[in-house]
Amino acid sequence: MAATEGSAGRTVTGRQPATAPGPELWWRRVFPGEECQISALRRWLTALLPECPCRDDVITVAVELATNALKFTASGKGGSFAVEITWYGTIVRVGVVDDGAPDGPHVIEDPLSEHGRGMVIVQALSSRVGVCGDHRGRLVWADIAWIADGAMAPQPVADSYVSAIRDSEAVLTGRFSGVLS
Repeated sequence: MAATEGSAGRTVTGRQPATAPGPELWWRRVFPGEECQISALRRWLTALLPECPCRDDVITVAVELATNALKFTASGKGGSFAVEITWYGTIVRVGVVDDGAPDGPHVIEDPLSEHGRGMVIVQALSSRVGVCGDHRGRLVWADIAWIADGAMAPQPVADSYVSAIRDSEAVLTGRFSGVLS
């Protein structure tokens, strides 16, 4: 799927770039398409990431992208949106998946405009920003620098769902170990 990437006023079209060989940590959560879920998103990210200025930037970007999904896509009309946080060590990628809209996100650099400053904020806090998808659904993502300066890196959170899947895989592997030799 083609992606459009932009930062500091330049736009490049191409495939979504990989930040690193693979993510060190990854979290995803789906939210109902209701405005009250923005505060649930803030609480989730506050609990997920260690306290530092970088966390504030990640939360701000995630909230702006999620708010856009609610206001300008089918997500806010009875749909849902998903937020993905991928940590690569020095970069945290925030991705928001929506239910689609006829048009993609727009940057409006008119300080007197009532709308459009959210994407300007996202670009200011991010090293790279991109979008891929179409009217059926989009992923809008932003890479935010994670500067350690005494702040801890995000740690894996015990997830009972993931643990249950791993436990079940282990049981199945033991049960059928001789079948796929």
